[in-house]
Amino acid sequence: MLDKLAAIEEKFEQINQQLFDPDVVSDIEKYKKLMQETKHLTPIVEKYRELKKAQNDYNEAKMMLDEGGLDKDFKEMAQLELSENAEIIEKAQEELKILLLPRD
Repeated sequence: MLDKLAAIEEKFEQINQQLFDPDVVSDIEKYKKLMQETKHLTPIVEKYRELKKAQNDYNEAKMMLDEGGLDKDFKEMAQLELSENAEIIEKAQEELKILLLPRD
């Protein structure tokens, strides 16, 4: 799933670059098509970026806890961040599954 999401994100970025191309802007039909595709991809890309950020934050908190040597307050904060990001990851994955369902 992550490979597919990375490909979608890349496609989204390519479309955004095309939207600034004067040739595309002057071709109303092509511009309109690209805008519709952007509209469809935006929620998927935003949720994917949210997932990536949560995964990075989770990994950082886990690494800090695994290394040890943290004082009590800092350890509690890292554990809280770990559990919060685990919830975000789970929720984002479920939402992405829904967003990736084929359109009617």
